[in-house]
Amino acid sequence: MSTHWLFTLFRTLQDEWREFKQTLFPLTRIEIALFLFFFTVYAFIGFQLFFNTQLLNIYHSGAGNYLGYDNLFHLHTRGGAFDICHPFFNLFHLLKTGTIQLFSVLFKEKAAYLICLPLMNFLVTSALIFIYRYLRQIIMLPVHRALLLTGFTGSFFTTIVLSFTTETYPFSFCILVLSLFIFSTEFKQTKTIKKQTICLFTFLCGGITITNAAKPMAALFLNKSSFLQKCKVGSKISVLFIGCVAIIMGFYTLKNHWFDSESVSPLEATYQIKQYFIYDNHFSKQLLIDFWGNTILSTPLTPQQVGKEIVLRPSDYLYDWQNITIIFLLILVITSAILNIKNRYVQLLLMYLSVDGIVHFIFRYGMNEAILFGGHWMFTIPFLLGWLYPLCPTRIHYIIDLIIISFFLLIATSNIIEFVRIQEILQTNPA
Repeated sequence: MSTHWLFTLFRTLQDEWREFKQTLFPLTRIEIALFLFFFTVYAFIGFQLFFNTQLLNIYHSGAGNYLGYDNLFHLHTRGGAFDICHPFFNLFHLLKTGTIQLFSVLFKEKAAYLICLPLMNFLVTSALIFIYRYLRQIIMLPVHRALLLTGFTGSFFTTIVLSFTTETYPFSFCILVLSLFIFSTEFKQTKTIKKQTICLFTFLCGGITITNAAKPMAALFLNKSSFLQKCKVGSKISVLFIGCVAIIMGFYTLKNHWFDSESVSPLEATYQIKQYFIYDNHFSKQLLIDFWGNTILSTPLTPQQVGKEIVLRPSDYLYDWQNITIIFLLILVITSAILNIKNRYVQLLLMYLSVDGIVHFIFRYGMNEAILFGGHWMFTIPFLLGWLYPLCPTRIHYIIDLIIISFFLLIATSNIIEFVRIQEILQTNPA
């Protein structure tokens, strides 16, 4: 790899950063109103759970470890989900730690969440704005249909949970949607995606969750260059990314060895990942109910044994109407993917999905974390539903509208009822 290529790459990355910074904030009054609406709703839910229950309590060791995550405790003491899977995420923890030092005198242990909760909310709400913008500018849907699909996505169980989950998933949700929008915009304008843009998002996505680095790289296959040229560019970006990851992992391994030998090193954390590869007889049930169904709507949250902890997780069953709802929605999404298989934008979506498919369904990694892993892929649901409209005659559009409205009302109502129910239970019996 030549020095000139690296110099040119870093110089153009600066230009790319300036260019897409302009898309990070709401641009129209509708986007501003949409942002404020969801930010307010998610803030209300998050702060209600934080101040009126012990669900999000930092030091609570019982059922407060919702969904099996003790996020705040780790963020307050250990540094969160920093391991080999999240090589650059420690930058966030440095920012968080520095900020907490300023506010800990006033808020004590609540400082972490009073700082992190609005940030997670901002990330999730921003992702919804990018979804709306994709529906409007790429698929060219009218405002009311773009709002409908965005609102539908905003009511998903995983979307709501991510708004108050201090983890890597809200970051991934936001950056992955942004990358899709930027790639699609570039392709729409020039019929090609610049390698500098791909490189930038490879670092942004892969630095948060390492497997997500493959998703922006897949965008190379939309370009008209030869397969050999695509492989050449992809190998250069891969070597650069892997080299940076190796340097960071080596630095923190040595740091732990020299200054903090009792903590878990990145190499030890890598070995611990083996517990998340799930090979059991319940895989097919997990696939439909956990990975697909509970990402969208929640069954009743109940105390369950996960490892050595009692945690709150959705029940491992669905009511009949919930089964019908999620299966019908799955059929619609698959139908859109099949009918739009020659659509280059849909091909990009499917390449993103294929990475998750390999990780979860072939290697069977993370199926016991399926609910929050939805942040890596659930944005493809409104996109694929949106791509149904251009395929259908105008008279069919109103039928699709009614179907999505029905989905929206059922799922939003069910999830709201469940959050109200669990809040009442935890207020009565917080332990």
